[in-house]
Amino acid sequence: MKKKTEIPNEQLGYLLTQVSFLKQRITNAALKELDITYVQFIILAGTLELGADGGIVTQQSIASERRLDKAMVSNVVKTLIEKGFLTRQEHPEDKRAFTLRLTPAGEEKAMQGKDIARKVDHTFFAHIDHEAFRESLKQLLKNETGNHGE
Repeated sequence: MKKKTEIPNEQLGYLLTQVSFLKQRITNAALKELDITYVQFIILAGTLELGADGGIVTQQSIASERRLDKAMVSNVVKTLIEKGFLTRQEHPEDKRAFTLRLTPAGEEKAMQGKDIARKVDHTFFAHIDHEAFRESLKQLLKNETGNHGE
């Protein structure tokens, strides 16, 4: 007889991945009314937050701060520029980089998206201990530079 932890749908990694996919599907569905995806929202909101108080925002700063793949951020930024939600200009100090800025429409999408994301989170996480779960997730994120299965 197999141990419970040997059954795929009982393994923590599998469950965490499935929960993440479920949350993304629910959030994507909720953001559909804004004509943006969850990843597009993450980049718009990141640009809004990192650019607050006149901060310079780059694709690299978004990728690093939001723990996203650089190539994926580049592709999504191009889409957001085409949709008229972001602009990209030469960086004032680094000629290899570009700065990102929200257009008025992009700022509106970011703010509306934040409201939608908050509502989704409120419903999605309604039946769990938020503080305990937050601390567990933060602990797991510390594994980013740690040993993996060694």
